[in-house]
Amino acid sequence: MKAIYKFGCGAIMTLVGLSFTACGDYEPNGYEEVPNLSTVSNLKADIVRHDINLTWQLPSASNITDVQLIKDANTNSPISLGPDATSYTVLGQPMGEEGLFTIKVCYDNKYVSEGVSTTATLPVETLAGVSNLTESVSGRTVSLSWTLPSAEGITGVRVYRDDNVSAAIMLPAEATSYDFKSQPMQQPLTYSVEVMYDTYYPSSASSVEATVPYIAPKMAYLLIGVDNWRDLSDDDERAAARWFSTQENAEFVTEAQLADLDVDLYPVLWIEIDRPHIGFGWENLPCNNEETMTALKNYVANQGNLYLANMATQLTVPLGIVPDNMAPTVFGDGDGGSGDDVWVINPHLGWDFKDSGDQGYYDRATHAIYEGLTLEDPNGYGYSTLPLIGPGQREDHNCLWDCNIYGRGSYPDVIANFEATTGSLVLATWGHVRDHCVAGLVEFYANANHGRCIANGLAAYEWNQNSGVNPYQANVEKLTENILNYLK
Repeated sequence: MKAIYKFGCGAIMTLVGLSFTACGDYEPNGYEEVPNLSTVSNLKADIVRHDINLTWQLPSASNITDVQLIKDANTNSPISLGPDATSYTVLGQPMGEEGLFTIKVCYDNKYVSEGVSTTATLPVETLAGVSNLTESVSGRTVSLSWTLPSAEGITGVRVYRDDNVSAAIMLPAEATSYDFKSQPMQQPLTYSVEVMYDTYYPSSASSVEATVPYIAPKMAYLLIGVDNWRDLSDDDERAAARWFSTQENAEFVTEAQLADLDVDLYPVLWIEIDRPHIGFGWENLPCNNEETMTALKNYVANQGNLYLANMATQLTVPLGIVPDNMAPTVFGDGDGGSGDDVWVINPHLGWDFKDSGDQGYYDRATHAIYEGLTLEDPNGYGYSTLPLIGPGQREDHNCLWDCNIYGRGSYPDVIANFEATTGSLVLATWGHVRDHCVAGLVEFYANANHGRCIANGLAAYEWNQNSGVNPYQANVEKLTENILNYLK
């Protein structure tokens, strides 16, 4: 019975040293380690390309209830293999790092044997990269082309800009070209291409530089169901559109015009949907018709960038920005009510873990979307926040992600897991949240299937306060200006 174990993306492998040792004082998952219980025998580690194939023989016993693997003496995270397991394939072991693999046998769902261990070290090797890398610039599109090496084990090609490997775009193994669209202008840009071997192992990077000449970028605002912004049905949407109409290089686009939107000229599209009693789910959005959805899918596939505000965050699902099972789940479309506090958003994620180290602390206040904004603490939370709407009547129209639903996986907390799973950076949560539960303002990185996206589903982001003038209206406007400029 065979299983596969994956470790992180690093460089890799071949050569094995075998040593058999007992591992004591181990009590995984409530099991009690008992001396003299039968252990596995004939444990071996064989290297096949970049895989470490572990094999062993089980003892002759009828009461075996599990076999467990421990890597690098990490007894807090044993891997359950099942009672019949006699082999395991380890993927992604970093090159040059000795891996320690320990196998233990569990009996009667209560006891665990001592461990039998082996080590495997995969030597560092130089993997062949691409050759003949060239670039060409047309408008705001930088086109790369290259020649792949003649080598076995190529599973993909990744490309990225300016050494930002965390935002790399993964391409198929046979890819020999890629177009970066809507690129920054009038600055030197470095584009890198790496060949990926056996999923986890990049070659050395081949790089070229390019500079995109200045083309005045425009911002587009999608008018949904109307031809003039003054005819929008909701007061918040009208207020947002009224402000947008005063901005430089800003143009309204109707649903009928959307299919002709040129990404090079209009690198960012704002979709603002904030309507009471609309109903939960992207299927209930007013732009959910075949013509509009097809045009939106084509726009993002051509690397167009989106600002999705309020209930429009749900478009991340049909546009393929998040998986189908990771739609926003915290949703409100009621009439709201009055309150005496200030609604703020919090860029200090995991504040309670700032000094403990038990989980991650992520300070996103230095992100470009907060430039020129003053963070303060009007509610006395003990940390700086961005106020967006003052006391009075507010519509509680959240449309955002509860990250607790997805768990932490192999990451230190649920925010880190959400970001790794969706290719994103969480920029703010609810103002009062001191842990990692909610992702309310999120940047989703571009990949081969879509451009960049910022989704803002925080109820504090309201364009028209019904009870009077919002004392923090300038923050709403400046935050929006920053987001649109960032996405250009």
